[in-house]
Amino acid sequence: MKKTIFLLTFIVSFIGYTQPEKVFLVEEKLKKRTIIYVQNDTEEDKSVFLKVNPVGYRKSAQRPIIKNIPAKSKMQMLILIPLVDVPSNYTYNLIINDELQSIDAKRNKEKELKNKKDVLF
Repeated sequence: MKKTIFLLTFIVSFIGYTQPEKVFLVEEKLKKRTIIYVQNDTEEDKSVFLKVNPVGYRKSAQRPIIKNIPAKSKMQMLILIPLVDVPSNYTYNLIINDELQSIDAKRNKEKELKNKKDVLF
């Protein structure tokens, strides 16, 4: 009886850990391009950070993309166009956050400059 309960507990916990991701990358390969989407299957909006490292593509995609993905939706992130007669592939880093945090670097920099002017005069 104890072995059965242990086995049942193990199976239930294993199934819980192996459930598929709710926010994931979707790749659509067309004849002359690859379109990369991020799909959000959760009930909440998610903030996504995507960094693609392409090799053998015409357009450079080195810059990271930060977007807010609404609940139950799929959003286009990037279009990659492969070079002719060159093998092409890519790797990516996808980081998912619960909410988008805005960073206002320009405003902070202006405040620092004003404070320095006040000190100089």
